Amino acid sequence: MSRKREGEGWLDELEAGPATRRKLEELGVISLEHLVEFTVDELVDAGIEPSTAERLLARAREALGRRPRAVKASELLKAQHRAVKTGVAELDEKTPWGGLREAFIYEFAGEFGAGKSMLAHQIAVRSVAEGFGGAVYIDTEGTFSPGLVERIARRFGAEPEAVLDKISVYVPDNVSALEAFVKSELPGHLKEGARAVVVDTITALYRAEFVGRESLSERQQRLHYLVDWFRRHARVFNALVVFTNQVMDVPEAFMTGLKRPAGGNVLAHSVNARFMMSRPSKQKPEGHMWPLDVPGMAPDVKIQYRLADDGLY
Repeated sequence: MSRKREGEGWLDELEAGPATRRKLEELGVISLEHLVEFTVDELVDAGIEPSTAERLLARAREALGRRPRAVKASELLKAQHRAVKTGVAELDEKTPWGGLREAFIYEFAGEFGAGKSMLAHQIAVRSVAEGFGGAVYIDTEGTFSPGLVERIARRFGAEPEAVLDKISVYVPDNVSALEAFVKSELPGHLKEGARAVVVDTITALYRAEFVGRESLSERQQRLHYLVDWFRRHARVFNALVVFTNQVMDVPEAFMTGLKRPAGGNVLAHSVNARFMMSRPSKQKPEGHMWPLDVPGMAPDVKIQYRLADDGLY
């Protein structure tokens, strides 16, 4: 079910006729910001004439002040991006942004027990506790824990009920449900003030549904399209997007135990910053992470962390 569309004023700005309004409503578009995330081809696929689709997008960009233009590199240097401190001391100290910055997509990959889900909970809590904005937690593995959220919130001096009230949790049944939510429902949450989106984990449903080498091409195409929608949300709404990810063995290095994030080049070329997480002994709380591909960080940087009942330290 689509989120309630905000007033019709934004449609009036587009000077959209009844037929076009109906097509946009069927597509689930709820605002100008949501509309500019679509491509002309996507609007055409929804039954809108190509010339009309181009005009709609041009008018929407004009109304939002998002006309295509090149900017001076000096402007980018001066641009300020807010960052959420994760509460993992060495991660916040060693990243170039002093935490995780808005409008970026981050990936944290690791084996079971590395602390990925705990970090995902902590980022959602910190987003709310620091006043960055609400959070949307997409739980593909059924691991979301309100109790963990409460413990992390208390650790950082936040009111647990208030934090829980600002975290929206979505549990998709399958890949199609996940894609529909990200494309049509998530923009409403972002429009209403959510600024952190956490997906735990990004590849789980795709690996479960698209099994075998004969399904690999379709799996990668579908995953790529999903991640591209997250990229659009990060750009248009300045959202912080965080993926946790599973890992897989590197075939040519099987005997060495070397692993890499699942998702292949689709994720490698789509996220802005990738970290690997490892906890060598599941009997001990200590773990470490390192940058696989992080702008401004050398690959030999080591970030120590420790798991506790109330999050990562």
